[in-house]
Amino acid sequence: MKIYYIFKIKNDFYDLYKNYPNALYNLFLEIYELKKNEIDYGLNLFNQISTSFNKKRLDYKITSFLSDKLRYSKNKDEHIINNIFREEVSIMKIKNTHIIINTISSNTEFFEILEKNDKNLFACDFKNNDYFFLSGIKTLV
Repeated sequence: MKIYYIFKIKNDFYDLYKNYPNALYNLFLEIYELKKNEIDYGLNLFNQISTSFNKKRLDYKITSFLSDKLRYSKNKDEHIINNIFREEVSIMKIKNTHIIINTISSNTEFFEILEKNDKNLFACDFKNNDYFFLSGIKTLV
């Protein structure tokens, strides 16, 4: 199981880090591993690098895009893709500051949908040390 955290990177930082995703990942990893007494530092750093999502708008876009697909369902604030043809089961939750995707797939359909809405999205799987800009994903058909 993979747990991807998706962050919306501010334009200035995207331009700065688009060719150095490992440096950006290390900043997010530092924030992720902070102790409770360092939370103010982490929030300050996080707010410098990333910006918030319009949760309602993005939720609506995803629901309207996938609502007629049999592989898609929604339960409260969870978007679910269960696609047996792609061997994918993914659950996505949209928060104001980030998106969380739990998946068994390395390339969930949610990545493709999110990337169409915003080019500055950065994915981190801290457990597996995996990270990338969604705009850098190439889908082979």
